[in-house]
Amino acid sequence: MSPAATESGRDLTVGVEEEFFLVDGFGHLSTAGPDVVTEAGHDIHGLQRELARCQIETATGVCHTGKRLHEELCGLRRRLAKAAAARDLLLLPSGTALTDEGLPPAITPNPRYEEMAHRFGSIVDTVTTCGCHVHVGIPNRDVGVQVSNQMRGWLPVLLALAANSPFHSGHDTAYHSWRHIMWSRWPSVGPPPHFDSADQYESVVDAMIGTGAAMDRGMIYWHVRLSDNQPTIEVRIADVAMTAAHAALYAVAVKGLVGWALRSLDDGLTVPWLRGELLRAQLWRAARDGLDGECTSPATDRSLPIRRQLEMLNDCVAPGLGASDRAFLESGLDTVLREGTGAERQRAEFARGGTLAAVLDLLTREVVS
Repeated sequence: MSPAATESGRDLTVGVEEEFFLVDGFGHLSTAGPDVVTEAGHDIHGLQRELARCQIETATGVCHTGKRLHEELCGLRRRLAKAAAARDLLLLPSGTALTDEGLPPAITPNPRYEEMAHRFGSIVDTVTTCGCHVHVGIPNRDVGVQVSNQMRGWLPVLLALAANSPFHSGHDTAYHSWRHIMWSRWPSVGPPPHFDSADQYESVVDAMIGTGAAMDRGMIYWHVRLSDNQPTIEVRIADVAMTAAHAALYAVAVKGLVGWALRSLDDGLTVPWLRGELLRAQLWRAARDGLDGECTSPATDRSLPIRRQLEMLNDCVAPGLGASDRAFLESGLDTVLREGTGAERQRAEFARGGTLAAVLDLLTREVVS
């Protein structure tokens, strides 16, 4: 049976994991993440501790439409912001911390996290970032590696769409996604290799762990990977979104690309294979320039502006989405192109207010929208 015959694009399921910073009223990182999880975990689905005590993570349930996903994300964010407020803290939806903390973030007490800190040293001190991970259901792991091969060329476009970390440690980084640059310090991070089979995928994972570059399977941090705990493909390229609406838009774009990949495979079509080093370079360009950059188009195999490629992405994925998701994606992309990404909105707010306090106010106000 062909890949697309087992799962049509409009029937695909999607779920989202979001990481947030907990900060005080001045934007400084809090160490209360584990305590908030303990106190609020029974009320908030998928609430989890993170590597750093200043972070917290939520996960939606399995959703079938962007509208339903948006509702879940809004609900989770509101409940989490309320739990944070009970400790006089704020929920900060930014890929990187705004303020200069002076000292590395404290590690959450946990044997695995403590072993990571021991093995990887100062890398752990410098990679505290918040991302958005999208899971899309797939028929099996063999299909999953083929979908990964098809999707990897779209990663710069997805990164530019999701960029939301222009400021870090009190200054403008000159990047739209500084989180991408920081996170890339892990030795197991990067675009996924091109795989011939699921067996080859597993062989490379085992080899990565064997080198020590990954402590275990959970530390295979490729921007697209196969989930070990559920039948999904996971796309991990995004900064956490400023708004729930932007997170849902991004997730529907990812879902649509998985559906497009399945249909392409069913039709015997493959995209040009972009070399890993070139893909890394184009990801750097997307992290720096955001929507104003350009990269090689998977649809044409030539360099095009990313804003143009968002239109092409919509054209590619729309045929496989249901009517609700098609409208959701088209409307959301139109809003982003008109109002800007999270990174663009942060910079615009800084230009108006002249301080990072104005950016903090924007982010903590918009987190529940």
